[in-house]
Amino acid sequence: MKTTGYTIGVRDLEPSDRDRMFQLLSDSYLGVKRETFERDLAAKEHVILLRSSEGEIVGFSTQVRLRLTLPGRTVVIVFSGDTIVTEQHRGTFETAREICRYFRRALSEHPKEEVYWLLICKGWRTYRVLRLFFRDYAPRADASDPLAFRDVADAFGSARYPGLYQSSSRLIVFPGEAQRIRPGSPEAVDHRRSDSSQLFFEKANPDHERGNELVCVAPIREDNFTAVARRLAGYQEQ
Repeated sequence: MKTTGYTIGVRDLEPSDRDRMFQLLSDSYLGVKRETFERDLAAKEHVILLRSSEGEIVGFSTQVRLRLTLPGRTVVIVFSGDTIVTEQHRGTFETAREICRYFRRALSEHPKEEVYWLLICKGWRTYRVLRLFFRDYAPRADASDPLAFRDVADAFGSARYPGLYQSSSRLIVFPGEAQRIRPGSPEAVDHRRSDSSQLFFEKANPDHERGNELVCVAPIREDNFTAVARRLAGYQEQ
């Protein structure tokens, strides 16, 4: 199916765009509330929209760039929020292409600073995207958790989710009825699978079905992009 992906400012969304985005989110998760959706959207700068050939929104991903002050240094992070693509359009790479181009723009606008991707995951397929884009990221099963990465996660969790972020586990634990994966959806853990990302994610976030989020970090650097991410971002092969 032909789709088109592009990035716009949150302020440029039409009311009908917001309605459709909320509908997609509600179709994918339990516990979705319009008030929370609008509050989270207001805290973002940009939205990557995916439209079908008929012009309907069939996916989106919210983005914002933030500065975090850490001991001895300040870093820039790209924080990706809600990301949804309808099941029949998941074969397209348009959303991934726009995200990788967003990474490249962040690098070009902050050439002398450390830049990181901050991704919070309540589903294993979201977690698996890290290995598609980056060579080095954390947490992961086959590598240690560098202190520099943990410092970024802790600074983000403490600033963005005070009282909810747990440094020891790298989890954001929400009280009560949190937004959570629908049982049986593609993001739900399938115990018949043996995918390494799924197995690690389930161990790292054992209560993900309650909506707990695993805080993940990856350095956004040209030499840390996978071949797939470099191609999507538009880098010329050398």
